[in-house]
Amino acid sequence: PGHYETVIRAKVMRLHALDQQGEPFQMDCDGLLSVFIQHELDHLDGKLFVDHISKLKRERIRKKLVKEQKTKVKEAR
Repeated sequence: PGHYETVIRAKVMRLHALDQQGEPFQMDCDGLLSVFIQHELDHLDGKLFVDHISKLKRERIRKKLVKEQKTKVKEAR
């Protein structure tokens, strides 16, 4: 929370899925719908925001979170 980075996603995608009756279908998606579906699929696959960024950026965010936690502990005392 509070940390943002750009995540590169495909602008166009083809979704293969099952409908509510279990019948297969496919749908071509682009723009915001494509980004949204990829984001939701990441949730289903257990992928997190940090899984999409470089090791350097991930480490930078981790250090900021550690620093924020230390500040909160000091303020609580």
